Amino acid sequence: MIDLDDLRTVLAVVETGGVIKAAQSLHRVPSAVSMRLQNLENRLSVTLFEKRGRQLSPTSHALALAEDARKILSLVRETESKITNEEPHGVLRFGATDHLVGTRLSRPISKLLKHYPKIDLSLKVAPSERIKEAILCRELDAGVVLHSKGDGRLTSIPLFREKLVVITPKNRFVLKEELSTQTALVFHTTGQYYSRCLEWFDYMGTMPARIIELQSYSAIVGSVAGGLGLAIVPFYWLEEFNCFDMVSVHPLPKSLAFVQVDLMYLRAENSPNIKALKEVLLQKSFKQEWLR
Repeated sequence: MIDLDDLRTVLAVVETGGVIKAAQSLHRVPSAVSMRLQNLENRLSVTLFEKRGRQLSPTSHALALAEDARKILSLVRETESKITNEEPHGVLRFGATDHLVGTRLSRPISKLLKHYPKIDLSLKVAPSERIKEAILCRELDAGVVLHSKGDGRLTSIPLFREKLVVITPKNRFVLKEELSTQTALVFHTTGQYYSRCLEWFDYMGTMPARIIELQSYSAIVGSVAGGLGLAIVPFYWLEEFNCFDMVSVHPLPKSLAFVQVDLMYLRAENSPNIKALKEVLLQKSFKQEWLR
């Protein structure tokens, strides 16, 4: 017979990719996770995971079991919540990028904590790719991230489209033939904004002379204003902090001018905290504000 702990264990190993990370997410020691998997395989007379070097690769049996586990565990949590009339409470581990925390998300997060005072918010600021990885490893419960290729383990709910623009030093327009001599200032060299910057240079038929990675949009805007280079940044950030006296703003081609921003969490997750987060972020008042 399969119990709920069996389902949680198999699902954690499939989603995290290994026993050690699964044990961390389940708050158990790795040996206990390995023993439960071995006992379950013996009871079912099937192989759930195969060793490939140091990695555990799920078999078709494990993938099928994990898929059903997501549905069953989600239903169990939903049933428990209905019976106990559970209110949102406890730790909500939430992630978002630097510029979103400082602009679009500050008011919704404030409203969430005011409306649900029993929620203890733990906030991680990181690039979208790292937030997605942290959700898959169960280090975070949810995050607001740039849209990425679909993943069956995750639920992604569109929130808004982010408008991007090129900024240059004030009253300075960079000619196309000058672009190859310019320095591109980027916020991390692994994210979509970095990729969008390279796509724009490629669209213009050239590449920058150099790329400098900075850790915040404040640093990027200040560096552009000081003449260090040019950058592609969210227009909303410039508007929120009234940066138009510091830099000149130029539009991107329509095909490159927008990125989709989503709320993301594990597909099996349906806790009261996640429901409360969705409720606040999807409120009409915030969606109208984000359409500016």
